[in-house]
Amino acid sequence: MRGIPSSALVLFFVFVIFIEVISYLGLWRLLNKLPIKSRRYLNIVYFVFSIIAFGTLFYSFSNPEVIRHTRNYTFFYTVIAISILNLIPKSFYAVVTIFSLPIRIFSGARNQFIVLVGAALIGLGLTSVIAYGILLGRNRVNVVCKDLYFDNLPKQLEGFKIVQLSDIHLGSFGKNTWVLNKTLKKVDALKPDLLLFTGDIVNNFSEEINGFESLLTQFKAKYGKYAILGNHDYGDYYQWTDQKSKAENLKEIELGLTNSGFKLLLNQWERIVVNDTAFALIGVENWGHKPFPQYADLEMATKEIPSGLFQILMTHDPAHWDAIVVPQTNIPLTLSGHTHGGQFGVKIAGIVFSPMFLVQEKWGGLYESDNQLLYVNTGLGTIGFPGRVEMNPEITLLTLHKTRSH
Repeated sequence: MRGIPSSALVLFFVFVIFIEVISYLGLWRLLNKLPIKSRRYLNIVYFVFSIIAFGTLFYSFSNPEVIRHTRNYTFFYTVIAISILNLIPKSFYAVVTIFSLPIRIFSGARNQFIVLVGAALIGLGLTSVIAYGILLGRNRVNVVCKDLYFDNLPKQLEGFKIVQLSDIHLGSFGKNTWVLNKTLKKVDALKPDLLLFTGDIVNNFSEEINGFESLLTQFKAKYGKYAILGNHDYGDYYQWTDQKSKAENLKEIELGLTNSGFKLLLNQWERIVVNDTAFALIGVENWGHKPFPQYADLEMATKEIPSGLFQILMTHDPAHWDAIVVPQTNIPLTLSGHTHGGQFGVKIAGIVFSPMFLVQEKWGGLYESDNQLLYVNTGLGTIGFPGRVEMNPEITLLTLHKTRSH
C-alpha cells in the first residue's frame, strides 16, 4: 500500500463497487425466483458478508500504517482472505452477468436464467475451493520424491539422499507449530543424508523464529543441515527507521538459523565428505531480477573449488539459474525455491499448471538445460494469500544416481 497514488485507490474502489453492484444484479435475477422468506435470508447473508469484506478492505487502505508497521500478520491475512473470498467469485459472476445480457436479448430470459444459475454454481465452487485452500490446503504437507541422474556423479554418492525445504515463512503460522511438527516427522522418516533449506525462513522479522527454535533444532541429517537466505530474510519489505535496525534484524535471523543447527552458506562453499569421496555444496545469497537486490556472488562462492569436484548449488530465486548459473558455470545440480508455485495450481490429467508460469517460467519441479538440473521446491509456508490450492506445502526428497551406461 506504500506509495500507491490516491487516484489509483479511487479507481480500485470504483472497480470493487462496480463488481459488487453487477454481481448483485445477476444474483437478483435468481433470487426473484425464490420464496420471499428465503430471498430475505439470502439477501441478509449476502449484504452482511459484502459489507464486512468492503469495510475491512477500505479500513486497511485508509489506514496503511496499521499493516505497514505491524509485526503481527493476523489482520493483514484476514483482509487478504476475506477480500479474495469475496472478490474472485463475484468478479467471475459479474463478467457472466454482463455477457448474459445479449443472451437475454437474443435468446430470451429463460436462457439467461440458465446461464446465471450455472455461473452461480461455479462461483460457489470457487468460494469452496478458496476456503479449502485457506482452512486445509495450507496444512497438507506433501513429500515429492525425485531420482536424479548424473554422468559425473562419484560412485560413492550413488543413492545419496537430499531433503530440500524452502520458504517456511514462519510469520505466516503465527504461533501454530502444527505444520512444522508434521514436516519434522516426515523428514525424520525419510532419513536424509543431507538437509538443505533454500531460504525465506521468515516474512520480515527475526522474532518470527521465536517459539519454533526447538523444532528447527530437531531436524537432523547424517551429513548435516545447511541453509541460505531468501529475499524476505533481508527485511527489504519493511520500512525500517534506520539501517542499523535492519542489519540487527538480519543478524538475529542468521543467528536463529545457526542456533538451530543450520550452517549458513553466504556466497561460500563447503566440502562435504562422504566415505572416501567428497562434493562441493555451494550457497549464495539472494539474487533477483532488478529492481530486486542481487546479493549473490557466484564467483566468490565457487572460488578455489577443486577441479572435478561434484557441485550442488543452493540459490533462492530460480531466475538466477537461467540468468547466471547455466551461462557461466557447469554446476550439475541447482536447488531453488521462492515461487511457492503461486500457492495455486490446476490439475488436469495428472499435469499441474500454475499461473505463476506467467511470472516465472520455472515455477516448480525439475528442469534441465545443457546437462544441468534445477529443482524448484514450492515451499512450506505462505505469503500474501494465506492458503494453498492444489499446491501443497512441499518436502522434496532428491536421490542422486550415476547415469548407467547402456
